Amino acid sequence: MTAIAVELDRKLQSLDPETAASVEQLVRDALRLAEKKPAAACDSGGQGAHRAHLARFVGIWADDDFERPSQGEFENREEW
Repeated sequence: MTAIAVELDRKLQSLDPETAASVEQLVRDALRLAEKKPAAACDSGGQGAHRAHLARFVGIWADDDFERPSQGEFENREEW
């Protein structure tokens, strides 16, 4: 048994029956949800969605000619 299973078991035994049943149902729902997710959609931090969003903008300004304008002259100050 893992540490979290032991901790969950202890916690369920210390709760009143109604609360324990609610917690147990939440855990069962979480396990069911984990089983339904395909492995490819389970990347950490939603990186797949982030990459797909960025891919929409790759090369969007490829044909634009950007040119940095002149920055003017550097200001010369008197020394103290």
